[in-house]
Amino acid sequence: MPGEQESQQRKLARRKMQEAKQLFEGRHPERGVEAMREVLELDPELIEARRWLAEYYRRTGQDRLALSQYEEMLRLEPDNAELWDELRSIDPATADRLQRLQHVAPDPFVAQRAQVDMSDLEDFEDEDEEFGDEDEVGPAPFRGATAVDDVVLGDEEETIEAAGPTHEVLPWEHEQEVEYREALDNIPAFADVLDGLMLFWQDPQGWSHLVGEARAGSDAGWPQIDSLAPLAAGSLKVPPPSILVFPGRMRLPLALPLQNPTLVVGESYRMALTDQETLFLLGFGLHGFRSENAECFWAAEHVIGREAAVGDLRRRVTESAGDFTVGWEQSLPRAEIGRLAKIAHAWEQRAVLSADRAGLLACRAPDAACRTIAAMTCKAGDEGTASADDLLAQFEDTPPGELAAIGLAHDPWTDPQYAAYRIQMLRWWATTDGYKQLG
Repeated sequence: MPGEQESQQRKLARRKMQEAKQLFEGRHPERGVEAMREVLELDPELIEARRWLAEYYRRTGQDRLALSQYEEMLRLEPDNAELWDELRSIDPATADRLQRLQHVAPDPFVAQRAQVDMSDLEDFEDEDEEFGDEDEVGPAPFRGATAVDDVVLGDEEETIEAAGPTHEVLPWEHEQEVEYREALDNIPAFADVLDGLMLFWQDPQGWSHLVGEARAGSDAGWPQIDSLAPLAAGSLKVPPPSILVFPGRMRLPLALPLQNPTLVVGESYRMALTDQETLFLLGFGLHGFRSENAECFWAAEHVIGREAAVGDLRRRVTESAGDFTVGWEQSLPRAEIGRLAKIAHAWEQRAVLSADRAGLLACRAPDAACRTIAAMTCKAGDEGTASADDLLAQFEDTPPGELAAIGLAHDPWTDPQYAAYRIQMLRWWATTDGYKQLG
């Protein structure tokens, strides 16, 4: 029975948690920390393991990672007064924000001209926003939020102003992605990260060993992907990159902005996706090679600092690239570092919606596109049976505003809750004139 299976999983997680504690108390405590993270991969709802990690992060001065753990724990146990007290002792403002979210969630589907506070949705400070005068109606995502309004970056208020788009604005991009991208570009520390990563992409000794296990599609038993890639690239007017197939599971196709642009796709999708679904996956990944989105993605990953799965190529690339960005945050106040992470997170929330649209343009099949989103966010091994409708059913009682209201601890690219929002947004966009005109 499902309950018994879950119980056995919890027992195994508890045993591994004890092993992790023993490793931590040994000669190499970092192995214990890594093992505790693996416990959460086995059982993400084990509060004791999250609490242990939160305490470790707090003791070692990594408050941002501690806050991420508390945010997830309080999502699981929203009435746990002890957790609320512990969070408040670290960051009262974050505690207040999360408590507001429990009662009033911003609704991105709200009709035009409505008053709405978008701050919690974007994990920003309190900023009252008002929708514009456009005549458009319908579930336009994130309507009204802007990236160029006053943003608190430290002890003083500073206005981030974009002088105008410095990157190509793609016809399928989410309506606000460019604003947040311009906001990031106007922050010197983010530019420092981008510069450091550029050196990483230009240095084969830095990255080549990371993709050493990957193979060409024909060598990996997936020759179809080699023939589908030019079709997807043609739909987006992108020069076809090199396609590599990485063994095992990779949730996301990863765009590596090397001198020879390379898209890496997980082998687990080989038998799980139809040709149309594979076209969506390729279009989703190829979006990264337009308008320097891939460069921005990896820089955003670096400044946000989420924990990715152990051994995942995405994590390995981020960690290796970190050697080229050492010191970018040393001259910044702590509040400013956190602010930059929040803006990067807000950009990612919109960038993934743009990538979804690119994938849809590549496959031209909304049902196939939405099922692939479900496959990209399901549990390992379920890629072939994942269903968009089943995913939506998990959140059928959740208002759209709450689906979109994910904080820094949640990865917009793989979070199931946000995937439900993405599916609703993509189904809506497929009905718009903007999509039809791109045909």
